[in-house]
Amino acid sequence: MESLAIPTQALQDANHRLALLLQALKPKAAPCPISAEHMSAALAEVLRVGEWLRGGLAQQTTEGMPEALQQYLQNLEKLRGLLPGLHAYLLTERSRLESERAHLESAAAWAKSAL
Repeated sequence: MESLAIPTQALQDANHRLALLLQALKPKAAPCPISAEHMSAALAEVLRVGEWLRGGLAQQTTEGMPEALQQYLQNLEKLRGLLPGLHAYLLTERSRLESERAHLESAAAWAKSAL
């Protein structure tokens, strides 16, 4: 019976980690610093739990499993709600970086021609 409780605890732990990542990804008043590590960790957590669920974890009726699954579903919904804003932020940041690169290339070309 004790081995059946481990998947529930693992799902609760995954929910906790996902909630922390969602908090880090939540847009704030200032531009949110989204890192590759944040996105990679969120994807890894979703994939890990997906493997558990495909492996039959959801069929286990251990204490706390229904609540843990409900919390996981809520976390996924929150993540899905954040994705369009994150996408827009990343597109804006890419545009800003490309503009900055063009400016630096122009300045470098001017500096070379001034020599």
